[in-house]
Amino acid sequence: MNCAHAVACQRRVSMDSFDQLPEAERVARYERLARKALTAYRLEEAELRFLGQSSNVMFRVQTDDGRWAFRICNPDRDHKILMRELLWLVALCRDTDLAVPEPVIMRSGDLFRSVSMPGLSGFHACMLFRWVKGQFEDDLTAEHLRAVGRFTAILHKHAETFRWPEELEPNKIVAETVGSNVPRTMLKTHYSPGETETLLATIPVIQQAMRSLGEGHDVAGAIHGDLHQWNVLFHEGTACAIDFECVQWNYYAYDIATTFSTLDSRSDFEELKKAYVGGYKAVRSLPCDLDEHIPAFTMLRMFTMVAWILSTPRLRSDDWALGVLKSAVRRANRLMDPK
Repeated sequence: MNCAHAVACQRRVSMDSFDQLPEAERVARYERLARKALTAYRLEEAELRFLGQSSNVMFRVQTDDGRWAFRICNPDRDHKILMRELLWLVALCRDTDLAVPEPVIMRSGDLFRSVSMPGLSGFHACMLFRWVKGQFEDDLTAEHLRAVGRFTAILHKHAETFRWPEELEPNKIVAETVGSNVPRTMLKTHYSPGETETLLATIPVIQQAMRSLGEGHDVAGAIHGDLHQWNVLFHEGTACAIDFECVQWNYYAYDIATTFSTLDSRSDFEELKKAYVGGYKAVRSLPCDLDEHIPAFTMLRMFTMVAWILSTPRLRSDDWALGVLKSAVRRANRLMDPK
């Protein structure tokens, strides 16, 4: 066994043991790590409230002077990806009136720091954001969708001119690369051969949709990447977005497809879509033909969700996740035979 493999095995054993601890103990360890990291902001004595854990661990930080969101990333989080997210958020806060999480710069001038702590495996990138005011809405209305459309359009308008530093430029998700992003081997671990074939048959359709749009800055660039209902809040009639960690270079249509994918089964979807389009077009032209292109990008979104679910053991038996896996096949069939 080589050294790298030994370290990986040790980390896996450590994390498996950690996951078996009572939740209160896991949260306590993360809180100790958070307080250590918060010394960089002089907030180590602040009140902390655990908000939850998915791909990250989140705490609310509260003092008499304000409120912030504190994120602890997994040890294997790519720092280049983090910098892309943080730099775009800084630019959005500087250049637009959008309500998004604003990164707080440390006294050292850094946007995040890596911290370790006994009882936790590895070094965790940690960062602080100004709190985004707003609340989630269970039952979105046309007015909500109009606000989301406007928000998304401003986001995409900013992306037209935004550029990352050369050393941070991401791989572009385009027709020539999209096939390699599909988890072919992983699909076969869950789906039947027939279902796998149906899913993979949609790749040329996605590629054709991308080719028909080209790669101009008016149709593709930096996107949120996960702009679904539960990453959008509403405050005084405006939409706000959180959770930018899926920032990527992709087609703007992907953001639209992601928003629509959680709503298109509703009986009033056409009304919601019309309101969204109205909000979007008040800022900029649509980046695609909704009827022609969105179904293909919705399928691309499904591949992203399927890959996430199948690579996350705790989700494989989750009812919601199993529903998404089934939905992927239904959407693939619909894309291949839209009648």
